[in-house]
Amino acid sequence: NGIGANYGTFVTNYNANNFLNYIKEFGVHTIDATAGMSYQQSQTKRNYVEGTQFPSDSYRKIASAAVKSDGTSTETNFRFLSYFARANYRLKDRYLFGVSARVDGSSRFGKNSRYGFFPAVSAGWVLSEENFLKNNNIISFLKLRGSYGITGNAEIGDFPQLGLFQGDAGYVGAPGQRPSQIANPDLKWETTRQTDIGIDFGLFNNRISGEIDYYVKNTTDLLLEVNVPGTTGFTRQFKNVGALENKGFEFVLNTQNTVGKFKWNTSFNIATNANKVTDVQGQIIEGGVRNMNRVMEGQPIGVFFTREYAGVNPDNGDALFYKNTKNPDGTIDRSTVTNGGYNSTERVVVGNPNPKFFGGITNTLSYGGIDFSVFFNGVYGNDVNFYGVGQYSSANGIYEDNQTTDQLNAWTPENKNTDVPQARYLITNGSQPSSRYIFDGSYLRLRTLSLGYTLPKSLTGRVKIDRVRVYFSAMNLATFTKYKGWDPEVNSDTFTSNFAQGNDFYTPPQPRTLLFGINIGF
Repeated sequence: NGIGANYGTFVTNYNANNFLNYIKEFGVHTIDATAGMSYQQSQTKRNYVEGTQFPSDSYRKIASAAVKSDGTSTETNFRFLSYFARANYRLKDRYLFGVSARVDGSSRFGKNSRYGFFPAVSAGWVLSEENFLKNNNIISFLKLRGSYGITGNAEIGDFPQLGLFQGDAGYVGAPGQRPSQIANPDLKWETTRQTDIGIDFGLFNNRISGEIDYYVKNTTDLLLEVNVPGTTGFTRQFKNVGALENKGFEFVLNTQNTVGKFKWNTSFNIATNANKVTDVQGQIIEGGVRNMNRVMEGQPIGVFFTREYAGVNPDNGDALFYKNTKNPDGTIDRSTVTNGGYNSTERVVVGNPNPKFFGGITNTLSYGGIDFSVFFNGVYGNDVNFYGVGQYSSANGIYEDNQTTDQLNAWTPENKNTDVPQARYLITNGSQPSSRYIFDGSYLRLRTLSLGYTLPKSLTGRVKIDRVRVYFSAMNLATFTKYKGWDPEVNSDTFTSNFAQGNDFYTPPQPRTLLFGINIGF
């Protein structure tokens, strides 16, 4: 007689922003000041109800179901209240100074630490306006700048600070509730202090322009879900724990390669980022697939921490693992054990989900009514944890799942020189969590491509049409990578830990999109 279900989601957002602006010019001096406040409130309600035993397929509403078999509802909300002020001072259009400050309050933090104070200061010097560079034929624009500021992070969900209960502890028909989360009234803003030093430049009448930046970001009071003693009745709690450092370079280059009837412009950017956890206060913080991501001092955040795979014993097809245990003299034992000795090995850092470099390049060409644009982007030096898929599909026959093609290279008496252990149905042989499933996630992707033609106005004007453009565009047309999964640009949404990056758990690939169209303007 069928099953029917109704889902409802209701989202309410309130935003209020108020500004006061002041601008004053007197001689070579200019002051621009802003002050204001903002308020945001968001509420999301979800409802679900299910019914069974409908008279016929013609009845499609839950009201017609003989049995209302299931139902649930949830609600979540958050609020932000902010006050801010900013002032900029400019002298002779050469010397620039700025200062700002804001106070932000969030309902997501504890009652003892709901507000944070975030100031910033900046300065700039436009050297190209100085007499010694003003009429330079090579340097069109040159500016030195620096800034220091403090920002806050509140992206931790809506109720991490509260002691929560759930009303799902009923027993034999009697209602009941249970504690589901331990409170932290001292939970506060995660704070990042950032220093930037940069150069903006333009050469040859700005035919070549760009930016060079160096930054250092030090984050303290990290918002992490950490272990707590079991005597509390809980295992995890959100706390402000530890510190993190990020530093790196950013480089942007824009060029007008050709001008005139045939135009060709290029925009290129590349950035580096060195990431290191400097303090976790002795906590063991893990997440991701089989807890293979870890936050640990001296390492990038979320490194892959697991057993180290050593290949295959050519004599019998057994999987091998490095022991990585400490010898009495403090050295590391790099001998190997077979599959049966897996638990006697030590976990070590075997990969990093954070890229060393990332960037992109866009080329735009036009001639007459024809325009063409192509954009590549990519990352280099990051790893992806394939174990979410590999434990089932690259597992030497332990499960019945369809297997990846590399399993065709499994050890056999005739194929001893391989790193894929012998296939053994329902018997574990190297399918445990290990570096065997950590792969290079570097990629270069043809992100977008477009080709268009705009009809001449001499044709469109005859029919009183202002503009007609016919175009073709494509997204994710090609990806160049050594990653063996569906898509290297991946992170499973199965895991909520904010540091557990680079996990593949049958995450579907990004779609390849081809689009043909026409734009008509009257």
